[in-house]
Amino acid sequence: MITRGHLNDLTTGLGQQMFFWGRDVLTSGNLLLKHGFEKRRSEGLQGTSCYCKPWEDGVIELHGACAGWYPCESGQCGFLFIRNAKRCYIHHRTKPVIPGKYDFREFESRDLGELTSSSRIFTAWLADYETWILRQMGRAYREECHTMFCKLPMSKPWLPPAHAHRWITSFAVGSALLPRSRAFIEPKR
Repeated sequence: MITRGHLNDLTTGLGQQMFFWGRDVLTSGNLLLKHGFEKRRSEGLQGTSCYCKPWEDGVIELHGACAGWYPCESGQCGFLFIRNAKRCYIHHRTKPVIPGKYDFREFESRDLGELTSSSRIFTAWLADYETWILRQMGRAYREECHTMFCKLPMSKPWLPPAHAHRWITSFAVGSALLPRSRAFIEPKR
């Protein structure tokens, strides 16, 4: 059963993942574009672009301040992670938010069932993307990204890339026995 703790793990993981996406933009002519994302100028916070890609009857949108999945049909719950809030939310928007301009009355994080369901759509995309990154760039690339992230003064490192990919994939498929992410860390000898 997915708990609030699992969603806290996901939130920490997405904070790390946002750094990875930033590295992907700077690598090999922009890996997000190579993966099929469309780049557009941010209507909100400047200094970073928005990247959109269709996924599961909706769209994934990535930005340096937030990331989410927005369904095509209204009434269906979408998923949003806001970096500065360090929180995941459900929403009923069909259009992506303007980064940095959030109406928090539109977002909800109390309904654990809906939040789990909508976050699985997003994490299924993330697991698929990380599999693609591994095939394109090899294992050492993400490990290098992780090492860079760990060296940042204010970073909050999560799992190493191979463990993170396993955990995200297990979360996305709805593994009933998914342990908390700390169980994926090998004990130090």
